[in-house]
Amino acid sequence: MVDGNTAVVTARLDDMEETNTPEAPRRRRWPWLLGGLAVVAAAVFAIGQLSGSAEDADPEVAPELRFAEVAIRDLEETTTLDGTLGRSEGEAITAAIGGTITSAPEPGTTVDIGEVLYEIDAEPVVLLQGVTPAYRDLTLSSDTIEVSSRLTGTLTSVVEEGAMVEQGDVLFEVNGQPVVALIGATPAYRSLLDLSDNMTGPDVEQLELALDALGFNDSNVTIDEEFTDFTEQMVEAWQEAAGAEVDGVVDLGEVVFIPAATQVVSVDVAVGDSVNDGRVVLTLAGIDPMTGVDVQQLEDSLVALGYSPGTADGQFTTETRDAVVEWQTDVGLALDGVVDLGEVVFRSGPVRVSTQATKPGAPVNPGGAVLTITASEIVVTAELSPQDQGLVGVGDAVTIELPDNSEIPGTVSAVASVVTINQGGENFFEVTIVLDDPAQAGDLDEAPVEVFFVTDSATGVVAVPVTALLALQEGGYAVEVDAGGGATRLVGVSPGFFADGFVEVTGDIQPGDRVVVP
Repeated sequence: MVDGNTAVVTARLDDMEETNTPEAPRRRRWPWLLGGLAVVAAAVFAIGQLSGSAEDADPEVAPELRFAEVAIRDLEETTTLDGTLGRSEGEAITAAIGGTITSAPEPGTTVDIGEVLYEIDAEPVVLLQGVTPAYRDLTLSSDTIEVSSRLTGTLTSVVEEGAMVEQGDVLFEVNGQPVVALIGATPAYRSLLDLSDNMTGPDVEQLELALDALGFNDSNVTIDEEFTDFTEQMVEAWQEAAGAEVDGVVDLGEVVFIPAATQVVSVDVAVGDSVNDGRVVLTLAGIDPMTGVDVQQLEDSLVALGYSPGTADGQFTTETRDAVVEWQTDVGLALDGVVDLGEVVFRSGPVRVSTQATKPGAPVNPGGAVLTITASEIVVTAELSPQDQGLVGVGDAVTIELPDNSEIPGTVSAVASVVTINQGGENFFEVTIVLDDPAQAGDLDEAPVEVFFVTDSATGVVAVPVTALLALQEGGYAVEVDAGGGATRLVGVSPGFFADGFVEVTGDIQPGDRVVVP
């Protein structure tokens, strides 16, 4: 033991715990202890003067000493926030087209990307990933080409909407006469035939190019702008193969020159209708590919679902169309290669249905709510008081204590910059936290939790229990170190950072030393 004269000028921190223990859960730096320890030190000094020296004390009643080992520790100061664990707020899913809701998921159902969100008129509406809402049909081109009949009569056949049109395809028939698509930049404006002085022009050249590409140039006709006997032979061979009247003359209305292979966007006349010169029969997609963020997120979704739209670059190409057709086959949509407005809903991720805004069997108008949803992502929202603003930021790691007292890790994803007032009239900043492993939350929803985050720390410091620290009457601090053989000695130390019941100390003290604790 130290001698009595030395002991009476010290006070142990545990003597003042009731009045000076820091308010949980905040842990702060050391200086707040100074005044309290000095007062206690004076009181202990007075008691020591009355009690005499250690030599006068009865050895049989001397208290048994308890020791704690000096160690290297990592100390952390933490702050605790009250929070609620649940799913982030969602929104209404609205119909892009009118009809009858024929199927909708039950509340509580989570719909993943690529799954059917609901059905309208028995047609599926599929959830795809993207932040830009669907607002238009997605097809090969945003431009269109109207194809009018130059023949008069009854429409006896027409290509289907959504069909791809390539060189040599029959677009429609009037009174059984086929109208064929050929590739060319100059629209058909006259009949093409072999005249005595040979007809010439760019339309003749593009006719020869088209027939050559289709394999009807057995005579190796020179491709030029002149309609010769050899050109006539090419035309006759093609007419026979196409089922047209074989006369070597391409009458106005028998062909439609299109700039490139494309797709039928719409069919405007039904079989059996009468057509005349100038009536629009169908509409084709233009030559410039449709581009945009919505095309990009469609292609990204197709790739994520295992389809191959070519390069996912935000351009709707023929490869994109082929991937769309494959996807339409799998989900049960019409195989037209066009993603019509109303066939998909873009959202940033899976959604969890909270209510059926329109019940199956009920009608819905365009813009009407079909479902209300919450995001499937589980988050914690916590209230940060204004005086603690700046203590936590986006990306900070936190610990979340669940109602069963288990702890799981999370990460701050957002800190509001605008003050909110809670029901108690207190100002706070909302903090949003995502779980590192959402599965650890189980089925919890709207559950109260506590959030712990580190606001300060000291790593690899020499530390002793706070209760081992002594305040000296003459000033400064010390710890009572085991000197061996039942003796102890005072060692002066400088306290630093403290947390979790330990305090950082510097002085003539080493890890492994033992210090007296109450």
